[in-house]
Amino acid sequence: MVTIAEHLPPEVQAQLERLLDIRKRVLAEKEKAVTPAVWSALRLADIYLFLALSHLGYMEEFFPSQQEVAP
Repeated sequence: MVTIAEHLPPEVQAQLERLLDIRKRVLAEKEKAVTPAVWSALRLADIYLFLALSHLGYMEEFFPSQQEVAP
């Protein structure tokens, strides 16, 4: 489930949308990772992006059971 806080100032909404786009691209790259090290680095990038998004009012379930295992 994904929720985005309503009534955000335009600059916050714009940054949130940019970060969501970056996260989407990071997740796509993680799927194509050619080594476990690259996969792990992209996983960390996703975690940090998720943290930044949550500070802007973005909420999504992010449980350990959703974590994939490195290829």
